Formats: sequence, structure tokens, C-alpha cells
Amino acid sequence: MNKDSISAKLLSDPRGYICHKSAVALRRCYVVMCSAYTAFLAKLKGVVFASIPECDGVPYLSRCPRSVIRVGRDFKINSSFKSNNIGVLSRSRLTTNDTGAQIIIGDRVGVSAVTISAFERITIGDDTLIGGNVLITDSDWHQIDPGERLEGRGQAASAEVKIGRNVFIGTRSIVLKGVTIGDNSIIGAGSVVTRDIPPNVIAAGNPCRVIKRL
Repeated sequence: MNKDSISAKLLSDPRGYICHKSAVALRRCYVVMCSAYTAFLAKLKGVVFASIPECDGVPYLSRCPRSVIRVGRDFKINSSFKSNNIGVLSRSRLTTNDTGAQIIIGDRVGVSAVTISAFERITIGDDTLIGGNVLITDSDWHQIDPGERLEGRGQAASAEVKIGRNVFIGTRSIVLKGVTIGDNSIIGAGSVVTRDIPPNVIAAGNPCRVIKRL
């Protein structure tokens, strides 16, 4: 913004302009504080960030003993209710739930109000964007057999989830166990991904299916 345009804004609405600039500065301070606090919490919990993440709000981090949560450089994660106008229903969560579980996230990934929860392994490639309130899990969480579920016996099925590079996953989508999403693909909002999606496609629906090739 050049000096003339700044002067014009000050003359036309000085109070509004100053309030706006102050709000922007305060918001930036909030993000810096959330980022530093998240990096501190990550060290306490054994979560590895390659660089300090940019955090609007503080995510929930939970790492099971002898499991791995590793995140690449320039990670952006929204968790506050004001961080995304599409709506944030809860703060972002990165959790491992069993020994040996892994969450591996590449460089320059951005997420909003995401839940990523691993019993086995979830990988997300570089430059992937994940929209508001998306759930990614590699487990059924409960037994399929009614008797075992009722009695709390057995273990829920789990299978690795692989999300490629430069993928976009639309808001409120669900990615379930055993799924691979190929590089550059787009998952439409509200989709339920139950099977593999190839690279370079647009896919959407419940269950999610390819609707267009890029």
C-alpha cells in the first residue's frame, strides 16, 4: 500500500483505519504467541516439528509412548474459532493411540480444525491443504462383531492411510482406514473416502468417487 492510499484512508475514516491496523497487529501477536506455546508443548510431549509451526489457536497434541508424530517445515495449523471463516468446530488434534503408531506430515502443509488420529500410520505429503473440520483416521475405533463390541473384547481393525503431495481435501470430509489419495488430487467438501483415489483427479461424494480427471 503506497503513502497516498494510506493518507486517503486516514482522511476518510481515521478511527476505522487505526482500529483495523491495531486489530491486525494484535491478531499477529496472538498467532506468534500460539506458535511459540505450541512449539513448547510439542517438546514436552515428544512431538517433532522441523520448524516452529504457524498456529492460529493452540492445537491438541497427544503422543502415545513409543509412537511418532513428525511434522515438516512451514506447517500452518488453525485451531481458533476466528481462524477460518468456513467455521471451526473444534481445535485441531494430532494424536497417536497405540505404541508404534506414526503420523508423518511433510513440508508446507496447511490444516484447519483437523483431526488426525493414528493407531498404525498416517502420512501426508508436501504442500497438501486440508480444509476445516476434516477427520483422518486409520482405524475403525470399535469392533465390527456385535458381541465383541458389547463385551469390549478384541481390537478394532486399522490400516495405513497415505495422502500424497499437493492434495486438497475439502471441508468436513472424512478419510477412513486403508485409503491412499494420489498426488495433486482434490477431495470435494463433505466426502467420505473409503477407497483409494488416484492421482490428478477430482473426487467427491459418499462414498467418494472420481468425477473428473485433471
